[in-house]
Amino acid sequence: MLVEGILLLLGGIALFASVRIGLDFDPSKSTTYQYSLNKKSYLVATIIMFILLIKLPLFLFFVWTMDILSLSVAGAMCAAGIVSATDWGSTMFFLKIINLFLLVAWVLMHRLDLSEPTYPFTKRKFLLFQGLFFLLFLEFSLQLAHFLQIPTDSPVACCSLLFDQTSQTHEALWLQPPVILGTFLGGYILLWVFYWRKRPIVFGVSALAWMAISIHALIRIFSPYVYELPTHMCPFCLLQQEYYFVGYLVYILLFLGALGGTLVLSAALLKRPSQNLWYNLSIICNTLLFLLLCAYPLSYVWRNGVWL
Repeated sequence: MLVEGILLLLGGIALFASVRIGLDFDPSKSTTYQYSLNKKSYLVATIIMFILLIKLPLFLFFVWTMDILSLSVAGAMCAAGIVSATDWGSTMFFLKIINLFLLVAWVLMHRLDLSEPTYPFTKRKFLLFQGLFFLLFLEFSLQLAHFLQIPTDSPVACCSLLFDQTSQTHEALWLQPPVILGTFLGGYILLWVFYWRKRPIVFGVSALAWMAISIHALIRIFSPYVYELPTHMCPFCLLQQEYYFVGYLVYILLFLGALGGTLVLSAALLKRPSQNLWYNLSIICNTLLFLLLCAYPLSYVWRNGVWL
């Protein structure tokens, strides 16, 4: 919380300068005021890139902290119980992920802006940061409220209850294993199709959509094979030592795969060419993720001769 608070304070300093830059910056003028704004823009951009640089490892530390806190809260078996312990825990968790992708997109816009002598995105990127700062402030507020409201005198829901498939209606189409597996495989094939065709917008959208599809498939299909228990569908227990911390590898690959798609999509929306490196980052990480997830059920069938 201390580090998050410092980052928010730095973001507030950047916000104060970005308002003036977003309103008054004009690269066609060569006045002293414009020169001052140009210098401030470098300072603000450095602060924002520093925020991203710190928040990336800080997110992993946050997940680890949620998992460790489960040892001190009754009923919690893993981070799932801690995240769901308050009404806004899940919102805060997903907002953290969204803010990371938005920060990455902002940094890309900044780099593209500096690569051109007319600074075409300067006003736009600082106006966008003002909205991004609001989301960062909201994330910090929700996180503070979440930590303060985690109950220590009453049990919270464990992951077995939160991800209990029997409590869901089996008539829902999106809960049917054939539908989940078909969507998972179909989305992966589409990624390769758009990768070879180099269609940036649909590739970026597909990469982000496949991240959501993969998380759903991980919970409902693949995680029981990691635990070798058909009723255990928690995406957070994967982070624990008895499963060799495989969850960290899974989620890093998920993030990097979606990150490459985010960079490709952001460049396309800014009408700038996408680098092959971004395509390759996404497709390689998503392929490794696909192989890793599929390895668990295939290994289980190979050893036991039956499916869960």
